[in-house]
Amino acid sequence: DHRARTLTTLPVPDYEVNGLCLYRDRDAHLSVFVLDERGGADQWLLRDGGEPLHVRRLALPAGAEYCRVDDRRDALYVSEEGVGLWRYRADPERDPARTLIDARRPHGGLTTGATGLALIPGGVALVDADAAELHLYRDGAPAGAPLAVPGLDEPERLATRWRDGRLTLVVLDDGGAGARRLTLPWEAPAVDDAEADLVTVLPDAQTDPVARFGDAADGPAIWVHPEDPAASLVLGTDKKNGLHVYDLAGRERQFLAAGKLNNVDVRGDLAVASNRDHNSLHLFDIDAASGRLTDLGELPTGLEEIYGLCMHRDRQGRVYAIANGKSGAFEQYRLRRSGSGVRGERVRRFQVPSQPEGCVADDAAGRLFVGEENAAVWVLPADPDDPTPARTVIEVGDKVVADIEGLALHVGEDHRYLVISSQGNNSYVVVDAQPPFTYRGRFRIGANLDAAIDGASETDGLEVTALDLGGPYGEGLLVVQDGRNRLPQAPQNFKYVPWTAVREALGLK
Repeated sequence: DHRARTLTTLPVPDYEVNGLCLYRDRDAHLSVFVLDERGGADQWLLRDGGEPLHVRRLALPAGAEYCRVDDRRDALYVSEEGVGLWRYRADPERDPARTLIDARRPHGGLTTGATGLALIPGGVALVDADAAELHLYRDGAPAGAPLAVPGLDEPERLATRWRDGRLTLVVLDDGGAGARRLTLPWEAPAVDDAEADLVTVLPDAQTDPVARFGDAADGPAIWVHPEDPAASLVLGTDKKNGLHVYDLAGRERQFLAAGKLNNVDVRGDLAVASNRDHNSLHLFDIDAASGRLTDLGELPTGLEEIYGLCMHRDRQGRVYAIANGKSGAFEQYRLRRSGSGVRGERVRRFQVPSQPEGCVADDAAGRLFVGEENAAVWVLPADPDDPTPARTVIEVGDKVVADIEGLALHVGEDHRYLVISSQGNNSYVVVDAQPPFTYRGRFRIGANLDAAIDGASETDGLEVTALDLGGPYGEGLLVVQDGRNRLPQAPQNFKYVPWTAVREALGLK
């Protein structure tokens, strides 16, 4: 019957609302941007019959009054009346940086500034009120000369319709002088969706956030309790402060103020992290009964600007730590328990051409995978005495978008999968972890609205286990660092994804 009904109600803000616009993301979630007359906007996620969820606070120009969102292109357009037209990323999991599309002369093509906005195929239309002109933009650039709309006193509002190659624009006058209608030919550009094959999985839980905003959380590791898998723990580094320890519900159980730790890995009752304060290996003992960590101190390395780290245990039970520096150098250390401490002996040094970070060792297969951030994932023997040269697993390109960050292995009875953090497009790529390293698909982590957990983006480190940890993690657990923690906006944290969700989304074994 086309009657309106209330979807949900937003809380009354403590500011005067200048304007608003709606956005429907690729997962069909509807949100609204509410413009603050003092500058900025609140993004609220709207749920039919449920409480709205505050997503984030976005910095906008003071006095901005008009906005529109192109859902398919993830473009939020905002007009700043005395300045010009800005474009932001509407997706809260994307970089919020803004782009100036047009400005007042002599810096742009506008006479006095921007007021009303409306979407058109491939772009946006704008009213330059005092000049009584319409400006059209396609792909972020002016599309032809301005169109005159004479005879209006305050032409500030705009509506559009496109049909069969014809664009109709209606300019409305705020002063009561009526409206002007223009029709012109306009071809709708094809939308090249290079990410059409990306499937979405949802997180089941998330950790408490780290203490500070900014680029803080990084590499996680999973310690599996030897007797009670449900009591397993997730270790997460904090590049500003130390090492966090979480349970499988995401609650913090312990924090060790050990300095600027970047990556961490675990073998048995020993955890090792790369310490950027001292270019060292920072070691921790894990109590087998309680999971309590104890600081065992540091071992020096020969690396400058130590960065990534992973561990390896060979078939003879020897344990190694493999660390890298930003120069591309890797050093492999054999670790031995010695009384209440650990001794380390460097047994190998090798190099990749440019900056690496992520690495992971397949203990049973004896393979070491290393990620060169802007180039490729490589594989070479984990045995320090095996001179076999590295070979390419997958290169940066259509599937993996730089930076290559975290690497992790899901090893089952009849499969071995390598999971790669493709940071450049907020996705995760799965390939076979054995020759010929067949590509199996890629996925992103979306928002779980029922649990009020946002998606994951700009992921640095990740970890996965194939072991049954109970509950939703019967086929294993994927843990990823989340570079932009939303719902609400907070310092970074880690997201937990059941491996079952990944397997089903990609049709894996």
